[in-house]
Amino acid sequence: MKNSMFKGPALKGQEFKRRHNRFAFIALVGCTSMLAGCAMGPDYQQPQLDLPSQYHNELLQIEGENIGKTQWRDFYLDPQLQPLISHALAQNLDLETVRSRLIAARQRIIVTGAALYPKIGIDGYGERSLDSGLTSTDPSSENEFNLSGVVSWELDIWGANRRRSEAEYANFLSAQESLNLATISLISDVASRYYEWLDIEQRYQISVNTVALRKKELDLARLRKENGVISGLEVRQAEVEYQSAKVTLPDLDFERGEKANQLRILLGEFDYPLQPQSEEELRAEGAHFPTQFNVGVPSEMLSQRPDVKAAEQALIAMNAKVGVAKTAFFPKFTISGSFGRESDELSNLLDSEGVTWSLLGGITAPIFNAGSISAQYEIAKEESRQAMLAYRDTVLTAYFEVNDAMNSFRRSELAIHAQQELVAASSEYNRLAGLRYRNGVASSLDLMDAQRKLFSAQLALSQIKRDRLLSMITLYRALGGGILSLQDAPPVMGADIEGE
Repeated sequence: MKNSMFKGPALKGQEFKRRHNRFAFIALVGCTSMLAGCAMGPDYQQPQLDLPSQYHNELLQIEGENIGKTQWRDFYLDPQLQPLISHALAQNLDLETVRSRLIAARQRIIVTGAALYPKIGIDGYGERSLDSGLTSTDPSSENEFNLSGVVSWELDIWGANRRRSEAEYANFLSAQESLNLATISLISDVASRYYEWLDIEQRYQISVNTVALRKKELDLARLRKENGVISGLEVRQAEVEYQSAKVTLPDLDFERGEKANQLRILLGEFDYPLQPQSEEELRAEGAHFPTQFNVGVPSEMLSQRPDVKAAEQALIAMNAKVGVAKTAFFPKFTISGSFGRESDELSNLLDSEGVTWSLLGGITAPIFNAGSISAQYEIAKEESRQAMLAYRDTVLTAYFEVNDAMNSFRRSELAIHAQQELVAASSEYNRLAGLRYRNGVASSLDLMDAQRKLFSAQLALSQIKRDRLLSMITLYRALGGGILSLQDAPPVMGADIEGE
């Protein structure tokens, strides 16, 4: 009778306790949901930049499209250069390394974002034990098997995990802009090495032609001496001019091989076949770039240059980390629970009536840490300030890089016209000196002086043409390096997390 009298009230008490625990759990989740909209730390505000409305040095070419937004295939018009760039984009090893970093940055977003959700797992174990005969009069073996589902969740009341996700997403975008920057840099590096290689090829060809010409002049001088027309001194003078031209060949041959190797490194191959152009192709004034373009205004540069955008994303990440550091001042709340079954036989574990469950709520709060949390918070704020200064410095540097590139391009434009006139004048001087020398009117000194001036002017013209091409490449890169096409752009793997 006593057992029956107390059985009912005991069950009611257990039911009341279960309902109370359920209500407490729901209330705690409800409070967490209400606080979930809060996140500690400052929200990001884009810095105000007092950019000039125009660049210091405007170019005369003000028509056409902003070249900073032009795709590289529409900018690099040389049909022999375009396959090299395409090959480098597919094979360059440094670019592949940056792509790998971007993939790792994308995975870090998933790792950080997982902290926002509960962790669910399975916990199971089996045990077989035997009591000692010293402590038990009837020792026997016992079996125990348990299988439970477990849940744990750290409540993101103060927004620490959300700020971490914000920071990692910004780091991912920064890594993506770094890949854009590496891609644009690779394109411009391939173009620069290619035109430097062509310049050396042209100067080598000029030297070869000059050596051949001076060998003929030396042979002619020897013949004229045998006929008593000139003295041995003039023969020696012709020989000096011949050897002076010939001595330039070894260095130029080494330079063209070295530049070709630099180009092959960018192409990612040991022995990529580089076909030198013919003499007519080297001398031709082909259309390497668009003839009509504009450089836009400084404010457009902010959305065109990957390094500026990467620096801003780094600033966003550091700003979010200030919020993470601030949450360390406040308590952390955790909820964990389990539900499962236990049995003394493995075969009926899932059918056993031995139900087990637990529900646990925890709180940890800082009381004394010798100033460590405050110091970490101050460190985060200073690192955010450093990121701000780095962003401003990147913008400032970018602005003056564009100005310097425009200056360089304008200087090369003026220099190339002057040098072309010098080459034309030197060619005519050399022609007239040759005629006068052959007719016995002028001395060999006049002829050799004319030949030296022409040789020097031709070599200088090749280098000035190279400088003009490189200045155009530098200007294009300084303005952003163009919009990447779909086949050249790095994979956009963050589209599914825009809302995070």
